[in-house]
Amino acid sequence: MASRLGTDASLDRFYFLGSGSRYGLACELSLKMKEMSLSHSEPFHFMEFRHGPKSMVTDSTLLVGLVSESNRPYEMAVLDDMRALGAQVLALDEQRADVTFDSGVSEAMRGALYMPIGQLLGFARALHNGLNPDRPNNLDAVVTLA
Repeated sequence: MASRLGTDASLDRFYFLGSGSRYGLACELSLKMKEMSLSHSEPFHFMEFRHGPKSMVTDSTLLVGLVSESNRPYEMAVLDDMRALGAQVLALDEQRADVTFDSGVSEAMRGALYMPIGQLLGFARALHNGLNPDRPNNLDAVVTLA
């Protein structure tokens, strides 16, 4: 599913939503999307997105929701609301989502499972855009300060 969405030419903005410890993951996945594919991408907390940022939702929006077990009802409600506004949604969760892990791993340890899906999305988008995801524009492997 991530590969298909990454090559969907109708999408032009990507938002990664995560709460608690998943917000840091959302930030990292948003950064990977920008670096690899040069696409507009931003991270937000789930509940924050429901306020001002939802005004940016169009039918060319993809929301990637890093759903947590502890806040699932609230986070899924945000994704459902954004879907009703026309966004495409990719929900990632242990169960009952577009991508399910079904890992049996505790919620506290599950963070690493979200990363490969988001990275695959960015990788597919980079290839779709004719870019080499291993050689991002204007970036070096190491940043040195003078």
